[in-house]
Amino acid sequence: MAVYSYLMVWAATLLGIRIGYFEPDTPHWLLFGATLAANLVFFLIIRSGRSERWTDPSLTVPQMMVGIILITALLHYSRELRGAMIAIYFMAMTFGVFALSRQRMILMSGFVLLCFCGLEAWEWQQAPATKILSISFGHTSILLLGLLWFVYVGGHIRNLQQRNQQQRASLRAQQRHLEQINVQLQDAMARLEDVAIRDALTGLFNRRHFMERIDEEIARAERSGRPLHLALIDLDHFKQINDSHGHQAGDQVLRTFAETARQALRRSDLLARYGGEEFVVLFTDGEAEDIRQVLERLRQALSRHRFNGPPAFSVTLSAGVASWHQNDTADTLIHRADEALYRAKHNGRNQLVAVD
Repeated sequence: MAVYSYLMVWAATLLGIRIGYFEPDTPHWLLFGATLAANLVFFLIIRSGRSERWTDPSLTVPQMMVGIILITALLHYSRELRGAMIAIYFMAMTFGVFALSRQRMILMSGFVLLCFCGLEAWEWQQAPATKILSISFGHTSILLLGLLWFVYVGGHIRNLQQRNQQQRASLRAQQRHLEQINVQLQDAMARLEDVAIRDALTGLFNRRHFMERIDEEIARAERSGRPLHLALIDLDHFKQINDSHGHQAGDQVLRTFAETARQALRRSDLLARYGGEEFVVLFTDGEAEDIRQVLERLRQALSRHRFNGPPAFSVTLSAGVASWHQNDTADTLIHRADEALYRAKHNGRNQLVAVD
């Protein structure tokens, strides 16, 4: 914009020299060449990114000062056009309307008045015969009134910009706050959902969720014909552990079993706390022998674990496994697994019993 404006003023100056509105010896090459060179320097500084570290990264004030100095020099070489040429000052001031605060606009207006009054004073000293006091006073008054208008309008526009920026910042802050609330609500909903389906002590699925899932898996098995197995697991002599070592030790046993089971079972196996010291596992994949090996691995892993006393103790488990058949419901499948579990406990505990 600055380069375009200077080229336009340069063309008007050349025309003014040709038709006699400017002094024929006006050094237009020097004036406009130096001005454009200064703007090239500004351009390179801005494009290099160095100006980003300054309070005025667009270098608005230096660019305006260069333009004001050029206009002041042109006024010296203008003849009857001085009154009209004063308006070009306002072209330079326009660059600051959207970028400068009211305080800076006042300073730039003071700089314009300083340059113009300095030019008038120098000309009164050098060639007083060519000066007319009323005209000089009129030019200065017109310039002052125009600058006051620019200060007022520029300050008003700046206030509107700041208000708009504050509103945008407030909206962005509200949007971020709403996003945070949304994330918190989603986290809370996820936690509530997790609480609804998880056992608080062991972190395993609870009985209600398991009963929902087993109905789904039985319906899937009826459609696909894939094998389905269910195991009921009971921790042996758990009441004695509570009586001898306390309920905290009993809770630790339950948590340890849950962690051991998570490591021993497969990812496709559905493990849940059925109630008290009883757990249930639904195997949706694998043959009966595969299931037996998985449960045996779990039984051995738990029996090897030593719990701190005093005295130190270990825990074993008994398990009953039942295979699903056509027309089986969740209740009939669990009932047959419970019968197998009863047989395992009756036979001495710490063992697996499977039924068809």
